[in-house]
Amino acid sequence: MQLPHYHAYRDQLAALCHGHALWDPDPADLYQQVSIGDVGFVKEGFFYRILNVLREWDDPSNRTFGEPDPYPCLDLGPFVNIRQSRFSNGEYSSRYYYHTRTTFNSGKQAALLRVPHDGIHQDTIRTKAFENYIRDHIDSWFFFARRRGLVERMEDLILVSGCTLVTSWAVTTFGGNTGAKVSSKSQTPSGSAARFGSREVRPSLTYQNGHQASNNLRQNQCVFFRGFRAKRGFLWTRSKGATGHTRVPGVYRDPLIGILDYVAEKCPDNTVAIAHDDDLQCIEGVVRPSQSQILYCTLNT
Repeated sequence: MQLPHYHAYRDQLAALCHGHALWDPDPADLYQQVSIGDVGFVKEGFFYRILNVLREWDDPSNRTFGEPDPYPCLDLGPFVNIRQSRFSNGEYSSRYYYHTRTTFNSGKQAALLRVPHDGIHQDTIRTKAFENYIRDHIDSWFFFARRRGLVERMEDLILVSGCTLVTSWAVTTFGGNTGAKVSSKSQTPSGSAARFGSREVRPSLTYQNGHQASNNLRQNQCVFFRGFRAKRGFLWTRSKGATGHTRVPGVYRDPLIGILDYVAEKCPDNTVAIAHDDDLQCIEGVVRPSQSQILYCTLNT
């Protein structure tokens, strides 16, 4: 199945284990940036932020899609709970691609992310608080989002626990048997964001890039995020044929949803299955449950 470029990009870069790769990292004018504590959903490679649980429920930034029902802020306690580390500049690619100088080729579907300047990883340290929080509030979020036509499934909602932010980027997907020239150069003066130019050689290549003015460089472009998703166990057990492991030809299936389906199958009725992007371990291009992670099946108390 030939996936749309935004799905292919996300799938192909899953093997890097940085989390969910966004085809369109630019928050545009909808919000400042993807942040820890955001609740939202992804559509066509763009993250739509609904609210942030680290802010008060009536904060103006939480009203993009209407005023949410009152909720208590997620309390992270008096200690530092966010770790920040360097995300190195360079090229981040999937398995099936190779290059010679500025020519990139792929015999199979592949993806490439190019980052000209260092970025940052931001991740919460004590993730248990996020796990408990999504268990307690997923029902109200889903009711709010579905009522406004934002999502159709509970598991489409994401509670962000980590993100990778850069100043500029270029993304490319290769549809297979593709050759393309991709070049980059930094603007002057030194330190400004890089601009990218691409020339399509065959029609199965899709690309886009983002840059900022040299006098307004901000690390607000989210190339990867990591987060929790949830699903009720009875939604699996009572409609297994429709929503379970059955694959519908031509329909994209997020690999983390597969993890949630597996966990929900093992859960008793009326419980909440929870999975995190870190629960994906990629071996030889196959996404499997991580042996070092416990997949969550949390009682709905």
